[in-house]
Amino acid sequence: MIKDVIIRKITSNNDNRGFFREIMKVTDSYTNVKFKQISHSKVHKSIKKGWHVHKKQYQWNYLLKGKIQVYLLDLRKKSKTYKEQNKFIVNEKEPLIYFFPPHVAHGYVALGKDNHIIYGTSGVFSKLEEYKLPFKNI
Repeated sequence: MIKDVIIRKITSNNDNRGFFREIMKVTDSYTNVKFKQISHSKVHKSIKKGWHVHKKQYQWNYLLKGKIQVYLLDLRKKSKTYKEQNKFIVNEKEPLIYFFPPHVAHGYVALGKDNHIIYGTSGVFSKLEEYKLPFKNI
């Protein structure tokens, strides 16, 4: 696993009314970085997004609905996991949240019909704060 990336399973408390999930709490170990913006993205099947790279922002992602193949790539030259790539599937039936620091490139391929992703970032959106790289060989 890429250094400083956290993937955490989320427990669903189900009953006859539906379910309840605690996605993130301020007491979670990775929440010492506070978020400043929460965004929602709807992505259609087969769409590829990435590589996005934040210069300063940390990011939390939660898949609300659908299924995606996630890709992460460590671009931090001083990291023990520099150039390491991780990939994993996220789907609504096995919920999780994943967290990554600045200079970890991120992208995904939408596998579900309709995919809804909630993003939390430690800063507000700015085109100057991020850059993109070609999403090759994915």
